[in-house]
Amino acid sequence: MNLISDLRLNDLISPTMTPDEYLKIYRDKIINVYESYEPKSSVIGKIKEILTNKQEKLKIVALGADWCPDCSKNIPRMIKLIKDFKVEKFSLNILYGIMVNALHKPGEIIWHKKRSPPEATDPKFDLKAIPTFYFFNNAGEHIGVIVEHPKWKSTLEEEILEILERNL
Repeated sequence: MNLISDLRLNDLISPTMTPDEYLKIYRDKIINVYESYEPKSSVIGKIKEILTNKQEKLKIVALGADWCPDCSKNIPRMIKLIKDFKVEKFSLNILYGIMVNALHKPGEIIWHKKRSPPEATDPKFDLKAIPTFYFFNNAGEHIGVIVEHPKWKSTLEEEILEILERNL
């Protein structure tokens, strides 16, 4: 059952971290990835143009965990991308603490129900892998998702542009 189309920003109930809090807590683990990522300025320009023309602000929620290698790679990249925008067109909230249930059976939710935030097992979030980035418009409506890494394009910013072009 996939309810992600019904997902709204206000379905997020757990406390989240800001990008600056994340960088402070996980700095030693992720600093090389963060500093080496160079978002494509031409793509950033196109994203800014869409958001400005549509009078939108993109709200992003990232679900992940400190044990996850893909999270340690792509969440710092998303933060760098957000910081490179240097405008208030983006917000990013990071929800960490997702835990795997090592004893789950095939077909069951793989996330630990008691040790993970409730969003990990909420069917609305349809969390299959981490990190998962959920994208919302000004009204808090879900407009797109990136699971683990970009699927259509090669970079996060190209994937975001694709999401905006398809859904705004």
